[in-house]
Amino acid sequence: MTSIRFLEFLLPVLLHLVLSKEVEPVFRAKGTTIEMGYCFGVDYIVVYRCAPEGDQLLGNSSSESPSTPPEDLQGRIHINKVQQLLGLQISQLTHKDSGIYRRECWLHQTLESQHIQQLSVCDKEVESEEIVVKEDEGAKLLCNNTSIGSEGTSVLWYYETFPLYKPILLLDSSVALDLLVKELQGVIKVQNNGASLLFDKSALKSNNHFYCLVSKGKTCVSFQNMQLQDNSESRNIFATQGERVVLKCPAEGTNQQWETPLGLFNSNNMKMNLSLDEKSEDFSLVIPAFSEELSGEYSCFSSLFEVRYSLFLCPKKESQNKVVLEGRSVLLDCDVGKDSLSVQWYRREPSGESGLIHDSNDMTVPVPEDLRGRLSENGATMIISHLEVKDGGVYWCVVLVDSEFLDYYDDGGEEDKEEDENSDDTFWDDTHKCVSKQETILRVIKKTDRSVESEHVTLKPVTEQPETSNVTAYVVGAGLVGMLVVGVIVGVMIFFVKNRKAKASPKQGNSVI
Repeated sequence: MTSIRFLEFLLPVLLHLVLSKEVEPVFRAKGTTIEMGYCFGVDYIVVYRCAPEGDQLLGNSSSESPSTPPEDLQGRIHINKVQQLLGLQISQLTHKDSGIYRRECWLHQTLESQHIQQLSVCDKEVESEEIVVKEDEGAKLLCNNTSIGSEGTSVLWYYETFPLYKPILLLDSSVALDLLVKELQGVIKVQNNGASLLFDKSALKSNNHFYCLVSKGKTCVSFQNMQLQDNSESRNIFATQGERVVLKCPAEGTNQQWETPLGLFNSNNMKMNLSLDEKSEDFSLVIPAFSEELSGEYSCFSSLFEVRYSLFLCPKKESQNKVVLEGRSVLLDCDVGKDSLSVQWYRREPSGESGLIHDSNDMTVPVPEDLRGRLSENGATMIISHLEVKDGGVYWCVVLVDSEFLDYYDDGGEEDKEEDENSDDTFWDDTHKCVSKQETILRVIKKTDRSVESEHVTLKPVTEQPETSNVTAYVVGAGLVGMLVVGVIVGVMIFFVKNRKAKASPKQGNSVI
């Protein structure tokens, strides 16, 4: 009787949550940690666990004294505070932690956003697999668990699709072996009691990430994720304050839009600081004047592809101008300041996009085909030899600090450092902090261009056997001409002196006796 009353109470709660706000399924293995989403640029974060007796407060970052979580979670909850980013972690997960959680982000006593997650804690996570697509047969997904088919065992299949990329229930074998998504019926076949799915190739165009959960009774035994190889482009863009930035994106597919730090945009709802490139026929995004609040992740989506960018703000250093004769070598140097910093060199491609040509911390960066055999580097500097006129253009170096926490310790004391060293906040691992960006405008002039004589020319040789400099030739030639002129003048002077002496001497026939 108690169980019936419990279900009668719980069902309306769950229905209310599902109908009022979208619930995102998340999966974790026992003993691991989950981060209940993040709140950025707000005053505080509040996280609840939904229970039959009412919402249970797990944490509130605004409280001066920490709130006391439910007894079963005590000692396992940690609120992260990294700069303007707030989050709540639950560690050492158990099966009992499975359930529904709500995260709220508050700013100026106003609820800015909330996010609901349905957590499933499983015995283990099976190693993920890459989906192999065969040209004629499509692809077959197999849920890797030997207990499938035994009594009381069921399989749940989820998939992610554009534009939300959140797990959507596709199949529940405990209910039926029919797909729950009408659009995929006919292109996906269910086999082996739900243990495997056979996909038509067309079904993978916009659906490339799948999950399977194996349960025995009410206990989750395992979960596994499967995905197609990620061929989407991902690029880092380093821009200075006020710089115009263009993020390239082809116009292909349907329902095309941009996901930006300012929200989701398409051609109908652009804002003043974001617009589409009117000079281009594609779906490129233009930022007229870049600023710190526009830093972050940008993604261009369509039904066929995804293009991703990460934008970073860099302090600007004074640009350099170099004019070099064709066929010579040029030294591109970067004002680093510290040897321990890493340097990346880029150039502007004919398409207008930036192309990485050297990374002091990554020797695997491929050298562009037109520079192969002519580019050498030494830390922060690059040398391009046998210059061609087409090598002229804009080059720039970006000086970076590899920072696990984006220089989180810069303003903290020793106590903060000790606390942070013991923290589990490792989600900044792949980020960078930009120290500076410096442009070099290179002009390569043909040897027949006489205007080079009035310009500043970089002629520093870099080979062991330097070529004879044109400037040196001019100097030597001028010296020879000068010596010739001096010789002529001296000869003329000697001639006049001898002539005058001859006139002053008495002739032999006119002597006076």
